[in-house]
Amino acid sequence: MLVKITDKEHECFGQELEGFCFYYDYQHTGNSPDIYIIKTPEGERKILSTQIDVEHYENQRLSKEIEKLGANLGDKVMIIETGSGGSRVGFDIKEPHVITKISPSGTVYFDNGMADMFRPKVKVVS
Repeated sequence: MLVKITDKEHECFGQELEGFCFYYDYQHTGNSPDIYIIKTPEGERKILSTQIDVEHYENQRLSKEIEKLGANLGDKVMIIETGSGGSRVGFDIKEPHVITKISPSGTVYFDNGMADMFRPKVKVVS
C-alpha cells in the first residue's frame, strides 16, 4: 500500500511510498503514535502516524477489504461463513442482513450493530 508523507520537515514530504503499518496502537490509548515502515531508495525507514496521511492509508485498506468481501455498504447479504465477533439476541444468520459498516481491518457490521464479524463470507442477495 502507499503511505503519503505529510510532514513538511521530512525529506520525503509529499511523496507516496510503498509501506505498511508496523506497530498499531490497538488499544487507542493515545500514548504513542502508530509506526509505519516506508520503502525509500535508500532502504526501509520508520515513520510515525503523525507524519503521514492516515486516512489515505486506511482508505486503501478499506478498498481491499471491500474487494475481498465482494459486497459493500447497504448491500443485503446472506452470511455464508461467520468470522469471530458477536451478535445481539435474535440475530439469525439464516436470514438476509444489511451491511451497515465495514472497517479497514475487515470487521463487518450488520443491521446497525446487531452483529459484527471479522472477515465473514457473504453472498449479495440485493
